[in-house]
Parts: sequence; C-alpha cells; structure tokens
Amino acid sequence: MKKTASLIIVAVFAASTILLTGCGETDLSKLSVYPFKTVVIQYELSGGTVGDQSLFIKGDQKALHRFITTAGQESNTFELYLGDEKYIADLDKMTAVKTVDVDYNSMISMKAEEQEAYLIRKSLSLKEGIALPEPIMTSTVAGQQCDVYEIQNVGMACIWNGIVLQSEITLAGITNKTTAVKVDVDTEIPSERFELPDGVVVFGK
Repeated sequence: MKKTASLIIVAVFAASTILLTGCGETDLSKLSVYPFKTVVIQYELSGGTVGDQSLFIKGDQKALHRFITTAGQESNTFELYLGDEKYIADLDKMTAVKTVDVDYNSMISMKAEEQEAYLIRKSLSLKEGIALPEPIMTSTVAGQQCDVYEIQNVGMACIWNGIVLQSEITLAGITNKTTAVKVDVDTEIPSERFELPDGVVVFGK
C-alpha cells in the first residue's frame, strides 16, 4: 500500500517538474512561463514516503535529485531534462535511461499562459478535454504565494508559476506530503548541476 501511495505522490510532483526543460546556455528561454532566470527549491517528504528532494532550474534546464525511504527501502534518483532529452537515473545502480521529452516539445510553441495551464493540468492529472478548475484558495509556502487546487479524490497541490510547492496525496489510507522548505530565486547555479554524475551508464537513444 505504501509503495503505491508513494508512486502517486512522486507522479504528481514529477508531472509539474518534468516539463521544466531546456537546450543549454545559448538558448535558455524557449519556455516563457517562468518569471525568473534561475530557482533552487528544497523539499521535505513526509508520510508513507519520507526523504528530501532538490529542484534546480536555469532557463529551460532542470535537474531533480530525490532521496526517499518507503517501507524501509531507500531510493536515490536523479532526473535531468535538457531540451527534448530527458534522463532518469538510478544513482544506486549508476544507470540512466535516456528518452524524448514529448511534453517539452508540446510546450515550446505555446504562449506563457498556455504553458502554465499545461503544467497545472499535468500536475492535477487532468484528462484531455476536462476544463482547468479554479484554485480553491491561495496559500504561502516557503515564502511564495501559490494557488491551491484540489486533485480529485486524492488530495491537493499548491502551485506557483507551474511548479508544485506543496502536495498532499492520500491513497488506500496512506498520506504522502511534499513541501518546499526553501525557495531561492535568481541565485547562481553551477553548470555541473545540469550534468549526470560521473560514472552513470546511459541506456536508450
């Protein structure tokens, strides 16, 4: 049960961040939804899944490092998004799978408000054709004001500029919560943050 619930909460967070991608130093603005050049967000995970994660965004590039413990089992993962390429790495096994980020390709032709709506829809797991709901309230998380949306039948998410700052998901009686504890806007981020760790073997095209 705990494993299933943790997969749901990870999926909700990933949906909001999987799209924050880019093409390198020479072209950092294909996604126009973000009102900042860089952001670093630190999260705490609690409930059935405990741990922490760090999100780094620079222009259109994104890196997400997540360390979690679920039902006594640890997982250390790293996600890297560079343009239409995405890498999902298992740092325990030192392997990564490279695939195409189809969501990024869908977004680059959209206007900023359309990109934000796309991100919100993905975060709320809304099916195609379902209207984007209005937020039920606003809240402040890690010093940033975010809009609170209901995720039907399972929980809520507080979203800031298309990024989930807080989510709470309950499935099969297990609640998992992801909460941003620190948000640093327009801070310097070393380029090494947007590279796979040395020694990681990449599979895929």
